[in-house]
Amino acid sequence: MQKTVNLLRGFVRVTVECPYPERFINLCAVHHVAFWGAERIDLVRLEATIPARCLAQAKEYAEKLGGSLTPVKQRGASFFFARFRRRYALIAGLIVCVAALIVSNRYIWEFTVEGNQTVPDEAILEALREVGVHTGTPASSVDIVSIRNRVLLRLNALSWITVNVSGSRASVVVRERVEKPEIISRHTPVNVVASKAGLITRIDALSGAAQVFPGDTVQKGQLLVSGVIDSAQVGVRLVNARADVTARTWTELQAVTPTGAVGKRYTGRSKTRYALIFAGRRINLYGNAGQPYAMCDKISKISALRVGTGFAFPVSLVTETFTEYEPVSYQIDEAVGESFLRRELGEKLRKELAAGGEILGETVTFHTEPGLISAVLTAECLEQIGVAQKVELTESLAR
Repeated sequence: MQKTVNLLRGFVRVTVECPYPERFINLCAVHHVAFWGAERIDLVRLEATIPARCLAQAKEYAEKLGGSLTPVKQRGASFFFARFRRRYALIAGLIVCVAALIVSNRYIWEFTVEGNQTVPDEAILEALREVGVHTGTPASSVDIVSIRNRVLLRLNALSWITVNVSGSRASVVVRERVEKPEIISRHTPVNVVASKAGLITRIDALSGAAQVFPGDTVQKGQLLVSGVIDSAQVGVRLVNARADVTARTWTELQAVTPTGAVGKRYTGRSKTRYALIFAGRRINLYGNAGQPYAMCDKISKISALRVGTGFAFPVSLVTETFTEYEPVSYQIDEAVGESFLRRELGEKLRKELAAGGEILGETVTFHTEPGLISAVLTAECLEQIGVAQKVELTESLAR
């Protein structure tokens, strides 16, 4: 704590030269002149550190002893600010900067968006801009409830939104709307139909009237278990048909890949250019706005100027780096191409397979022609193919 106080007040490292340096130390102690770090250099000289406010008093004691006191080093806030005492333009600029920071902190200069996966940031920020919240908006004018209601009317894909303002930074937090799957009530009359063609191996009808049996071949959309039951004793009844229907299915998938490809070979040449974004407007710090090379990769980086995490300046630095490359053609090995196609078709088959399904066998055939490799995957699977479908009520059934 004392070190901090000394640094704020300022202190001086001095060299005292007199016939009896120890008498100087005694005088300082008697008159309560603080000092520390005293070191004897030789018989007539010593060094010590004293507070800046005691410099004149210590110099007087050294002269009374027939010696001299010479400052060696000065440190502290008082000496630092004393340098600018006569630099009026610098002081004025500092005052203007502080005032600009205070005023600027009352406005929003930076936006961040969190919680979105399918709705792009640009769409959310555009909706906010339409309701009056944009770069340069006064932070005090942000009415969260009004913004939420007006933005949700514009973006149906969102179910909730809020804007948290901290200093000159606004954090936009959203929740996307999750579409509810259609839920069919157990009291709703439904049929069970085939989701794909196959050979029935097993059918367990928990309710409803089975229309097919093991060994039957069915087509996609064909009725498997009917929710309409007609009996001589009761008549026509509508039920919620439920059944586990297992079938052998056959799937054929195709994929193609070229035998040649174009890659990049970097030349080692690159150029970097800069721009500023001030209050949402871009200011280029270069003359030619086009690409410096015919073939190049462009990497852009935007760095916002901020103090800590809450305050952001209305200025961002844009760094664009262009790296030149030359296109290079190369041939893909036939074995590599076939391995790629086999892997892609296998992943596609597993995605299309119904939950709990089993692959009984699969074969892949390849065909090579100039510039292309094609593949056809044929798979035999065992899976559940029964899906619910609402019963369409005809006039006779409605009666």
